[in-house]
Amino acid sequence: MDRRKEMNVKGLIEEVENDLELVSYLNLIPKKNKKTRASYLESLNRLAYLLYLDGQEEMAKELLDRIIQVPFEGNYNTWTFVDSSLVLLAYLEREAENQVLVYKKLLLSPLEQGEASTQKIRRRVHQRFLNGESLEQKLAKIEQDSSPESEMERRLLYLTDLLKINLFIAESTCEEIDIQEKIEENIEILKKYIKDHEIYSLFPFKG
Repeated sequence: MDRRKEMNVKGLIEEVENDLELVSYLNLIPKKNKKTRASYLESLNRLAYLLYLDGQEEMAKELLDRIIQVPFEGNYNTWTFVDSSLVLLAYLEREAENQVLVYKKLLLSPLEQGEASTQKIRRRVHQRFLNGESLEQKLAKIEQDSSPESEMERRLLYLTDLLKINLFIAESTCEEIDIQEKIEENIEILKKYIKDHEIYSLFPFKG
């Protein structure tokens, strides 16, 4: 079942700012991280990940469910955060096959827009991503990072990539077991860091 109702970023911001549970978190996010619609969307996306990693899965799912109502309108600066929200929601609802199919369709929607030549380029980039071309490079940067906060920020982005590859694993050249092990490992590392330092030590509350 597709339970989405389309909403622009402005409508999304208004809705979350009227949510009493979320407002207590939103008030702690610095103004500079809510300055533009894209930066606000990035902050909401990251907040959803942090809530999940902090054991507040239901609140995370409610927030993700709102973010994914923002459609792709040709702007990758905002869509990247909707994309990231879709892959986490698909992971959290992985037992609900029909719902996961809806999320996958939404994730592929940008590939079906624009001229044929544009679509072809986007599909090629998407396939290279699914084959894990940038994973090793990203992991190397994580392992070389000297700042714990910066390492966790990189791990969060790395986790998003892993979740997306895992979602489309049938079309990937990556080993499913390897990707799933990396997902579990990164979730554990992030959960431990958050347990020790709280979510407020990371973006969007810091940085």
